[in-house]
Amino acid sequence: MKKFSKIAAFIFTLSLSATVMTACGDSKDSKKSEPKSVEDIDEKDIEDALNKLDEETSKELAKEKEEATEAETEPTTVAEIKYEATDEIKKAALNSGYIQIGDTVFRTGGYMTAAELVEMCDGKFDTSEIHLDEYLPSDLEWYHIRSIEDPRIEIGILLSKRKDDNDERVKIPDTIVLKVSMQFFDGKQYCLTDGIGASTAAYLEDVIFFPTNLGLMDYDDIKAFVAEQGLEKALSSWSVEPGEYCEENDSITIEFEGEENLNGEKPQISYTFKFDPKTLKGTDLRFFHL
Repeated sequence: MKKFSKIAAFIFTLSLSATVMTACGDSKDSKKSEPKSVEDIDEKDIEDALNKLDEETSKELAKEKEEATEAETEPTTVAEIKYEATDEIKKAALNSGYIQIGDTVFRTGGYMTAAELVEMCDGKFDTSEIHLDEYLPSDLEWYHIRSIEDPRIEIGILLSKRKDDNDERVKIPDTIVLKVSMQFFDGKQYCLTDGIGASTAAYLEDVIFFPTNLGLMDYDDIKAFVAEQGLEKALSSWSVEPGEYCEENDSITIEFEGEENLNGEKPQISYTFKFDPKTLKGTDLRFFHL
């Protein structure tokens, strides 16, 4: 529309100029040197002028579009991204294997297939490392996925054959997700082998969320929580079993039996609360499953 208006204005200007020159020209030389109407102007001159006008209009439109795009897409830094516990994680049982990283709730412990994981992460995580058209090269294999919206979050996925398929070649979609582990956050290596925890809670306590929205606790709160769960004290930290807890100098660990997974097994799930033995203030919360 703007381009059309400019062209119309250009033609009008040429017409007006020709009319004015015709009306005001008194000398024969003037009449010979100046055209009397638009029709007397060389077509190539008009074409060149219109092409130039078209080029300038295109540049102006492109500039306006770029400025509008910049105004609409003010960048949001990842540091401004905030997370909260979802209703799903708040309602999850302590022995369910559910864990929330960022705004996504995963289930660790062998409860979902690789295909289900990839489908769940579609549009939220880059899962390009997990090739669903390939076979698992070994019995256990680590893969990595990264949050699309928040690239600070990089998660490790441990895929495993089902126990009945150990001697078979198994396609990746049919493998099971044995472990989901936060591996890097904001470029810092987090934890490769210890499951998902809230160590270094200063920057992870609002990124990782546990079932029932379990969080850091001071010593007295941990003891009260353990009593509410009806757990018995284990004879030693080496003999703790599901339904029991063990207390050490700077930590208390509680154990649960998980729900049956795709292997027909019930993994052992534990939470370890750490505290400062001098102040009894909570310092850390970790989640494990075996």
